[in-house]
Amino acid sequence: MAMVEKMFDYVIKNGLIINGKREKAFPGAVGVKDGKIAEVFHFSEGLPELSENRILDAKGGYVTPGFIDIHRHGDWEALRNGDDELLNRQGLTTVVNGNCGLSVAPTGEKYREEITDFLGSVTGKPPEGTQPSATMAEYLAALKNTKRSVNTGMLAGNGTIRAGVKGYESGRLCKKELQAIWKALEESLEAGALGVSLGIAYAPEFEYDQEGLVEALQPLKNTDIPITVHVRNEGDGIIPAMKEIIAVAKSLHIPLHVSHLKCIGKKNWGERPGEILRLFDEAAADGVKVDFDLYPYLTGSTQLVHVLPPECQQGGTEAILTRLSDPAWRKKLTEILSRPSDEFENIVELAGFEKIYASTLHTKEYGPFAGQSIAEIAERLGRDPYDALYDILFAEKCQVTMLDTIASEEDMLYFLSDERANLISDAIYPAGGKYHPRVCGAFPKLLVDYVREKKVFSIEDAIYKMTAKPAHVLHMERGILDVGMPADINVFHLEKLAVPADFDHPDRLCTGFDYVMVNGQIVVEQDIWRNPGCGQVIQGQEGSLT
Repeated sequence: MAMVEKMFDYVIKNGLIINGKREKAFPGAVGVKDGKIAEVFHFSEGLPELSENRILDAKGGYVTPGFIDIHRHGDWEALRNGDDELLNRQGLTTVVNGNCGLSVAPTGEKYREEITDFLGSVTGKPPEGTQPSATMAEYLAALKNTKRSVNTGMLAGNGTIRAGVKGYESGRLCKKELQAIWKALEESLEAGALGVSLGIAYAPEFEYDQEGLVEALQPLKNTDIPITVHVRNEGDGIIPAMKEIIAVAKSLHIPLHVSHLKCIGKKNWGERPGEILRLFDEAAADGVKVDFDLYPYLTGSTQLVHVLPPECQQGGTEAILTRLSDPAWRKKLTEILSRPSDEFENIVELAGFEKIYASTLHTKEYGPFAGQSIAEIAERLGRDPYDALYDILFAEKCQVTMLDTIASEEDMLYFLSDERANLISDAIYPAGGKYHPRVCGAFPKLLVDYVREKKVFSIEDAIYKMTAKPAHVLHMERGILDVGMPADINVFHLEKLAVPADFDHPDRLCTGFDYVMVNGQIVVEQDIWRNPGCGQVIQGQEGSLT
């Protein structure tokens, strides 16, 4: 029976509907009205009469929820519309920035320039004329004035909050500093942050021990506000690191979400993943809600300075540069980096200089080497690789991004097959140099490589890990094709999807999306992008701390 009494802005017909709930795909159509899903038809018959310009013909392709990436570092890019097209062109309709404790807000007043410089190799620099935001409210207000084609949320970075109070100084917090941290945390969540991100492996958060973390996060106690955590060690010390953060979440009675789960170094592949998931099972039995995310690449990307041990990173950039200029410190560093460690994530020992690449370099001396491994650079310069590393960091004032090949595909697929897993990109946005290809291609890569080509996952399961699952982690009412939900929708043919971004050409955009819709408006049509400014700022629930 034709439902002629209903009017829609658009009807997407002749599609195979994947609703995001792990249910089997079914032939049908979706009606969109006023930015919401108004109807989901289980077949294409009986549709209302509409003018042709309001009918989008899926032609047998898949109709899915828009993809959701809850782990990016595009805090500044969001304010300059710098990544809208590359996001929409890979089917992303919602993203969340501010991860790994490294959010660009709230910086406070005293240390805002120092914090912005420290974050530069991950988030890039602020748009011209933009001041770092002292509060989360200031940042979100600026975000609302940016007419994006993608929905955007923010996490409050626990590292940035600490740096805003104490800078990058070492030592425990005094009572006054602790109260200032609590205030910044509470204000950020009241302003609309979706949760709190931690980067315990980074300065200044590595200054916290387990007790200090529990103390700093007290405002979250007995709430449903999640912490998303880059754990202290993903290499030899990964098991103690997981036990530490599980204990923190258990003490506070809050949900735990582990970021970019992986085991670094060949000696940690194989058995460690099973141990980790058993820890998560035990935590769940103790009442701790635990889940996690990961990206579909074996090569990661972060600050090159992260290869240095915590004792060398204390005090901020100027203190690091002073140490790197001291021959005695260099000798000490080489001794530390040349041997295994379960006290910090020794990527030099775990991966080797052959698999650590300097991807972002700015100086005249080192700029031409962007994209080359430290081993290659050292050989071309006729230097010891340790000295080459220290020289690069010193000359570039630590504003260097690295790529590091560190993980196992078998481990990655083992983790991703777990029901607690969701997909992310962990995209970072350094100024200059080469991006990691995950910036442009992480989400279709799962569909192309592991659904279509290798057939590791069903398409329904893969879509769930990119839509409903990440939405659930941060309590976002998105990611499902149901009546009343926001009309964030992708239409594509699996056989036509292509991910041309690679490490040689990381900025190539994905192709194969017939339509991408954000809040009921078309932002991509047959791989042509447009920005109608329809994206929304996604904020946490009011009163979430009460």
